[in-house]
Amino acid sequence: MTEKPSFLPFPIPELKLRNMRIGKEDILRRSFSVVPDDFFRIYRNETLRVEMEFHREEVNAKVLLYTNIECSKDEWQELEFERKTARVYSLSYKVARCGSYKFKIKYSLDDGKTWYWDRVPFSQVIVDPEALRDVRMYTLIPAVSGTINDWIELLPKIAALGFNAVHLLPITSLDFSESPYSAYDLFSIEKTYDGENTYSRFAVFEQFIEKARELGIRLCFDLVLNHIGIRSKMVQMCPEWIMPDNSEKDGLKRAGCWHMNSWQKWGDLVKIYYDHPHPDMRRDIWDYMTKYSLFWSHFAQLTGGMIRLDNLHSSHEGFITHLLDELRGAYPNMGVMAEFFTDSNTILKKAAEWQINLFLANQWEYPYASNLREYLRYIHDIGKKVRFHIPITTHDTGVPAQLFGKAGAAVPRYAVTALMGTGQTGIVQGVEYGHPKKIEFIGRKEKYEFRENESIAEGIRTINRVCAESSVFHKHGNLEFVDGNHGAVLGALRYPDGERGDRYLIFANLDVHNGYRLPVNLASLVKNTGNVPIEDRISGSRYESPVCDMTIDIEPCGVRILRIGNA
Repeated sequence: MTEKPSFLPFPIPELKLRNMRIGKEDILRRSFSVVPDDFFRIYRNETLRVEMEFHREEVNAKVLLYTNIECSKDEWQELEFERKTARVYSLSYKVARCGSYKFKIKYSLDDGKTWYWDRVPFSQVIVDPEALRDVRMYTLIPAVSGTINDWIELLPKIAALGFNAVHLLPITSLDFSESPYSAYDLFSIEKTYDGENTYSRFAVFEQFIEKARELGIRLCFDLVLNHIGIRSKMVQMCPEWIMPDNSEKDGLKRAGCWHMNSWQKWGDLVKIYYDHPHPDMRRDIWDYMTKYSLFWSHFAQLTGGMIRLDNLHSSHEGFITHLLDELRGAYPNMGVMAEFFTDSNTILKKAAEWQINLFLANQWEYPYASNLREYLRYIHDIGKKVRFHIPITTHDTGVPAQLFGKAGAAVPRYAVTALMGTGQTGIVQGVEYGHPKKIEFIGRKEKYEFRENESIAEGIRTINRVCAESSVFHKHGNLEFVDGNHGAVLGALRYPDGERGDRYLIFANLDVHNGYRLPVNLASLVKNTGNVPIEDRISGSRYESPVCDMTIDIEPCGVRILRIGNA
């Protein structure tokens, strides 16, 4: 053997042969997309079903799925397909761990002597936390809700309305502007909420966590990553962590947002300097903000809950990539929701890259039936890849009385978001009371005493009950509008995956002044021309009706929910 010349840095490596070839056109059909960079989603503990078909019968064929599903980092496994027919092979695998996984078909035509890679790119599946299949979330505004002990007393009332999750606006100690999104100290609870001592406040907060767990309520915590209060502890102790701006008197760059084609500067908030040129300072900033995120995520995961990334569209992409890796390493089954207002293509890209489980929808920007109908179609069309949380309004918008003309408009709007969406919805505190104007969440305030509005509360309670009773409301792509493109009324049929199973007919009148009568013909959708059993899920009455000749009478702000059985 010739010795290695001394001037070579290392031996020339040999190519490793693994008895693998690129496949020919042997596969006729695959049950999954083969478009480069495409992906789809399932929930944890849901079965991943993959099927393929050869062009011709291959009597000595073997088929494997080469994948990193549920493997440790840098490890892969092979799952064997079952032969279903002469040419068709299928695999069913129940995925028990959340994550983003790749897979590719590997096959042999000679009983395992020679193996081929499927010639198409690797496919991607994202596995979401199972709890996010059904999210009925109540946004609690701490500034108007008293102390933490008062929040504990509110939890049973929230649960009685049918909500299974509570979104808390940030409860960190407030800077001078008293906005919950302008923190003074990221690791403390605002003293207004319970006493002077930080640790005693966390002790009471632990009782809040335990009460939520007892009631089966999952908690959602806001993470404010882009900015911090201008007089915060961080600014005082580490001003070099803030982006510089020579146009400001103090030299610190203010945060802001685009609104109506103009830039709105937030005078109370400064931007955190994630791109600091000094590597040690940059490392310190990233480490501190990661620990802040892990700190509050800990409380979320105690309840099987989630975190909400505030203003993700304005966030530092490098840090977000790093942070999400850290969070998922620590809390793999915790949900991640994001406020991320951008175009559909960017959402698709980031949904795959960052594995965002839920994006905040903006249905309040579609006040009329025609455009709201199209928006819901979009939600269902994109639902295989992107999941949306669809509340009626948010704490940043007006309330239903301001946006839709009447406080009672909350009920039909909630019927739309809860029963025509994909299973993730919610309201902001005050909506159930018919509160007439937006609740200002900035400032230290006395506890609000809301006036009861049983009509709205009962409507929300009923819709939550129906939403929880059937899986048809927690799927995408199973929505057919049957309202004839009515100008004020949305009407839709929700149906199960198979031929059997109950279907639901939902109508919501968005008009706050006028009632309507709508003819409905379901014959082509339910594949029946005779009578079907119907149960009114609001009144409880039962009757039979011909599917080809139904009439829906609906009052202003009215809702109809009908469960249609099989004849």
